[in-house]
Amino acid sequence: MARLKAKTRTMIFRALVRCSVEVALALALSAVATSVGALDAPSPPRRPEFQNVPLPEAKPAVGDKPPGVATESAEDCMANLRAAGVAFEPAEAPAEAPAGALDGCAIEAPVRLVSVTVGIRRVALIAKPLLGCGFALQFSDYVKNLLAPLGAGTLGASLVAIDTGSGYECRGRNRDNGTKLSAHAKGLALDVGAFVFSDGRKIRIDAQSDPQSISYIKTLRTAACGWFTTILGPGSDPYHASHLHFDIERHGSNGAYRICQ
Repeated sequence: MARLKAKTRTMIFRALVRCSVEVALALALSAVATSVGALDAPSPPRRPEFQNVPLPEAKPAVGDKPPGVATESAEDCMANLRAAGVAFEPAEAPAEAPAGALDGCAIEAPVRLVSVTVGIRRVALIAKPLLGCGFALQFSDYVKNLLAPLGAGTLGASLVAIDTGSGYECRGRNRDNGTKLSAHAKGLALDVGAFVFSDGRKIRIDAQSDPQSISYIKTLRTAACGWFTTILGPGSDPYHASHLHFDIERHGSNGAYRICQ
């Protein structure tokens, strides 16, 4: 029995030695292969040097007239309005500025904005404001892509009408003819006083009666900076305490400055 145990121990010892040798040999061969591979492997291609690629110029805002660049014709603009489902009436250019008004009042491609089609509904512009076609197109896009869907999501009702001012008006800013021309004097601005919904609610800019209405006005005012260059309303100054003012006039030396208050 003792001899059998000794023999067994000897066999186990030899097996362990043989296994250790095989493992050591395998590791050695692996190291050699790795070394050879590292020597023979081709170097990765050099990273190409960065080249300055000129960026495209920013698209001018609606209503701009960059030097040397032709603006959209009145016919093209009105065709775009029709294609967008906007109902409007072509209008005559306003008469000369009234006595006491500033010089320079003018409006390009004047139209009266009647309604904007959103889905199967038409959102009426109650006052049929007189606007430059370019601004009418911009405001219509805002109605279709923000005001109407935001109302449906926030209030659970459809936007059916917007209570606005007249749009074009030959005057200075804040009705002071001793200062710069207002964007209204170019047909590039519109004042909004209230929104009317399918459930009968009329949400005024200067007074909201419930949390949903408050959220609606706050959100549409903040988001308006994506469509317009100037947004003024309650809290901005006494002149805009009862309505929201939207316009697309350019500000600053490069025209990129926005006034969102």
